Amino acid sequence: MTLTEWAPLALVCLLGAMSPGPSLALVVRHAATKGAVAGVFCAVSHGAGIFLWASATATGLGAVIVSQPTWFEAIRAVGALFLLYLGLSALLSRQNEAGASENPAQPAYAQVGWEGFLIALSNPKIAVFFVALFSQFIEPEASILEQFLIAATAAVIDAAWYALVAISISRASLMGQIKSRATLLNRCFGAILIGLSLTMLGTLWVD
Repeated sequence: MTLTEWAPLALVCLLGAMSPGPSLALVVRHAATKGAVAGVFCAVSHGAGIFLWASATATGLGAVIVSQPTWFEAIRAVGALFLLYLGLSALLSRQNEAGASENPAQPAYAQVGWEGFLIALSNPKIAVFFVALFSQFIEPEASILEQFLIAATAAVIDAAWYALVAISISRASLMGQIKSRATLLNRCFGAILIGLSLTMLGTLWVD
C-alpha cells in the first residue's frame, strides 16, 4: 500500500474516531474523574478493541457478522446492556473519583482498561463502519501484511485521538474545577450512557 493509498484510509479512520458516541463519553469520564493516565489507559484499551474489529473485518469475519442478523442483534443487545451497566455505575457512584488521580494506587486501571476494550467490542456499528471502509481499500489479493497495516492504522489512530482527548480534558487548568464537581460529572456521564443504552434497546425493540 502506497502513501497515496494509505492517506485517505487514515483520514476516514480519524473522522470515524472523532465522531461522538459512547466511547467518547467513557474516555472523557475517566479522564475527568481519574486523571490523564486513566483516560489514556482507556483510550489505548479502546484502540485494542478497534484492532480486533478491524482485523476481523480485514480477514472477512466482520462481513460475516454483519450479514447474520441474529449475531448482529445479539451484539447490539450486549452492547446496550453494557452501556446501561456503565451508566448506572457512574450514576450511583458516590466517591469523589477525581481525587483518586492524586494517588496512583487508587484508580482501578484494570477496570478502566476492560471498560475501554469492551465498549469497543460490544459496538457492532464499528463492524459496519469497517466493512464499508475496507471494501474500498482492501483488494481480494491483499497480503496478510497489508491487512495488518490497515487494521493497525485504524487502531493507532483511534487510540491516539482518544488519548489526545483524555490529556486535553485532564489539563491542570481544568482539574481544579473538575475535582469540585466530580459527583455532578459522574451523574451527567451516567445519564448520557443510560440514554444511549435506552436508545439502542429501543431500536432493537422497534426492529
